Amino acid sequence: MAEAARHYAFHVRINDRNFLEVSHNGHISIEDLRIALQDHTTGMQIQHDFRRLGRHDELKILGYMTNYIPNYPTPIEFHISEVTHVTDIKGFRGIMESRGFKAQGNDNEKFSWWSLKIDEGCIEAAEKRYLEKEFPSRSQEQKERQEPFLKKFTTSPAFNTDKSRYGNLQFTFPLNELMETYKEQMCGGQDPVLREYKTVFYKQEIMYVVLVHSPKDNERFENFPKIEKSSFVYFEENQIVWKAQAIGNKIKFELIMNREDRTAKVEPVHNRFYVWDQVSLALHFDDALQFPKETLQKSNTSCNVDEINLTKGKQNLPLL
Repeated sequence: MAEAARHYAFHVRINDRNFLEVSHNGHISIEDLRIALQDHTTGMQIQHDFRRLGRHDELKILGYMTNYIPNYPTPIEFHISEVTHVTDIKGFRGIMESRGFKAQGNDNEKFSWWSLKIDEGCIEAAEKRYLEKEFPSRSQEQKERQEPFLKKFTTSPAFNTDKSRYGNLQFTFPLNELMETYKEQMCGGQDPVLREYKTVFYKQEIMYVVLVHSPKDNERFENFPKIEKSSFVYFEENQIVWKAQAIGNKIKFELIMNREDRTAKVEPVHNRFYVWDQVSLALHFDDALQFPKETLQKSNTSCNVDEINLTKGKQNLPLL
């Protein structure tokens, strides 16, 4: 266990929202992360960094990671073609006034952040993909008898497109439109470079950050591996392919695989809390990624604010 932990260096900081944030450069699996954090030296070092920053928090994510959980579907491969940027009323006004999205942060950490939009169709297709992998020789009759089950497990905030922790105003774009705009405005017509940037974790959430940058910044970010080497997320035919490892932060069911009958079913269990993972895109640039006003208006919708609200109450205002 200690030997595995020596391969990973963790960095602790207080982010812009005043939350403790621990990260590892590159992408690391949930299982490898669990092993690393269970190493006594690694855990003590992270706790020391917490105290150095004036915080006395516990390493709560380890408790979630070591919880007993029933059998559940993992990994699940999602193919996503839309991304969203969620903000509050102040951010909305800034976007509309500047006709685009400004990067936030400083130096190498100056990004515009985007999340994956996973709709019902994505979940249905992922379930079909999972079953085809588990039972490659199903008959038509077996396929027809199979009842939907994946929605019972996709309970994490990554799948709740009606709620957000970051505001109630969201901009949704096709991935190819966002990337083409970035290519023309920030890369001089060259293809953007995509890299495994970081694995970031909080109390329960694990975020795989994909860095998108201009080829002119290759030297600046050369220490981060190209995204094609990631085991968890890659790009294919104008889609993001995400192999999700933990799709539910609250597990209420157990997955039962009938190998003989080539079907899957679920049975209810006592609630089990677990970690959940997601993918975020971090687009690096200095100025603003601009769109026509009509495009911004068309792409903007409202959503509800999650019980965990990170906007400090700024979101509860009407659309302009």
